[in-house]
Amino acid sequence: MTLRRQLFIAISLVFLVIFLGLMAVGINGTRDYLEQQLGSHAQDAASSLSLPLAQSLGKNDAGLANVQVTSMFDRGYFQRIAVIGIDGSVVVDRDLPTKIDGVPLWFSSLIQLHAPPGEAFISAGWRQLGKVVVVSQPTHAYQYLWKYTLEAGGWMGLGYLIAMILTRFLLRLILRPLSDIERTALAIQERRFVQIPIVPKALELGRVVRAMNRMSQRISDFLDAESKRADGFRKEAYQDEITGLDNRRSFDLRFTQLLEGDVQFSEGSVIGLEINNLKAFNTETSYQRGNAFLVTLTHIVRRILGEHAMILGRIGGTSFGFVVVGLDGTAMAGVGRELQESLQLEIESVSGDVDISFSLGVVNFHKSDKRSQVMARLDLAIESARQSGRNALQFVMEEEGDEGALGSLGWRELIQNAMAENRWTLLGQPVVSLATRDVIHREIMTRLVGTDGRLVPAARFLPMALRHHLMADIDRALLELVFGILEAGVQTEGHLAVNMSNQSLQSAEFVKWLSGRLVRLGGLAARLSFELTEYGCSIDIEAARRFASMVREHGARFGIDHFGLAPKSLQTLREVPPDYIKLDTGLVAEAPVNAGAHSLLQSVIALAHQLDVDVIAQGVESAEQVEMLIKDQVGGGQGYHFGAPSPDIGS
Repeated sequence: MTLRRQLFIAISLVFLVIFLGLMAVGINGTRDYLEQQLGSHAQDAASSLSLPLAQSLGKNDAGLANVQVTSMFDRGYFQRIAVIGIDGSVVVDRDLPTKIDGVPLWFSSLIQLHAPPGEAFISAGWRQLGKVVVVSQPTHAYQYLWKYTLEAGGWMGLGYLIAMILTRFLLRLILRPLSDIERTALAIQERRFVQIPIVPKALELGRVVRAMNRMSQRISDFLDAESKRADGFRKEAYQDEITGLDNRRSFDLRFTQLLEGDVQFSEGSVIGLEINNLKAFNTETSYQRGNAFLVTLTHIVRRILGEHAMILGRIGGTSFGFVVVGLDGTAMAGVGRELQESLQLEIESVSGDVDISFSLGVVNFHKSDKRSQVMARLDLAIESARQSGRNALQFVMEEEGDEGALGSLGWRELIQNAMAENRWTLLGQPVVSLATRDVIHREIMTRLVGTDGRLVPAARFLPMALRHHLMADIDRALLELVFGILEAGVQTEGHLAVNMSNQSLQSAEFVKWLSGRLVRLGGLAARLSFELTEYGCSIDIEAARRFASMVREHGARFGIDHFGLAPKSLQTLREVPPDYIKLDTGLVAEAPVNAGAHSLLQSVIALAHQLDVDVIAQGVESAEQVEMLIKDQVGGGQGYHFGAPSPDIGS
């Protein structure tokens, strides 16, 4: 229970006790007053009745005394009037039961009015004849007390409600710094180092806020410095100095990762741009103007390709390559023509006397294509454009071969039938501690079982699943198999790590289902890890952050896969801090032979350790790599050196 709620409940109880106490005092005081009034009324009646009774009793006329008593009693304001002789005998006695009309029985039983009797002696001269006893009827007193209770209770209730509203408002105002402190503490726990904007005036809270702000700022400054240092190494090793695009080495590594790794996409194309006669332009004008021209072309490309551009690279002095995902052939045709027109306008504005031009080629590619084959087709497309004339555009689009024989709708039907018939199988590849060789977790991979019983690799059916928006259904089927393993009590070494698709994260229905399923899984959820690719995180940072927070709430871990090569890797690490990262295969392979790549690797590891993020290397293939990674303080490794994917998931 929060401090605010505890204080609110405590203050509410105090006010409730105060208001109930005031209510009780008011009712008790009113009852005392009414009892006094009843006693006074009875006494007045007894005194006024004693004189005529003295005359009637002095003549021993009991009948007249009875008439006198009845005359007063019948007015209805009395419960009893009795005339008692000197010898104690009852001369006249008129009595009515207590009448309480218009008042709840529980109220009259809880709060009883005791009407004191009024007495007056009856005497004739010096001779005492007896006494008269009068008890007033409390009906009106009860009715008055009930009415008072209702009115006082209403005002007290209104006062209590107003007091609670004011208390809630004041507590929120006074304790707002505590809420800010709580949010900041949770952010620090999630490795986000933010500042509390308002320092409270309360001395104790002010000290706490200032201390937290100083701590958060120091850590943030240190991490900023580490990030800047790592980014410097990345730019030095993998970024073109003039345009800020990926250099040839980075382009090749990232494109290979896209084709061979776990990054999921449905449509892919490469745009090749060759600037003709740039050397003459530089000689005729200046290299500064030539560089400025290249930068301008870069801005044009970024604007037109937008979020669909996954890799933007300068792959040679006058050659550029742009990898685009998520656009079909029709959309790519439109993008290609828009790019052609924009580049032509820019060239016409700067060329002057120099015949500078460009050749633009576009080719498509599919998952698991060889990079060398795709680039060979791209060279052919660019050359065809060059032969077609000045500032020409050439498309070379190929079918998918054997994988495309089914056609788009055929693949959709195959995948849907596999889901309906649960024709899936799981493979697991171990991720081990480099120091002890203990299994940290097993990365789970899914394969579709064809109608002929053969396994269909993910690289063949996932692009079609993405195209037809079936990834959330596939992820759900995969997770049900994984959950079944855990619920069946199968013992596994370490966690079971599952890769998630961005389509699934963007499905509110899927996320709600997964959250509910993890609740049902209970403590077993702590044996799970969920992974997103670095590219997947960068597509929607907020969705990735919400997903990471959700799985952690249930005890599972969150990791980022294929990390380290993208330009915004370090930014992603800061904005969505995971429990672990998996260094990309290309970066791990480059580090032993490329000093810049090794410096980047070491800097990423240092930053991850500062954020308390575990580091795992992917694509470990040799003992020499293991030795280097241990020296660089990498904790875990994954690759064929430790084991290939296999159906043996249990220990």
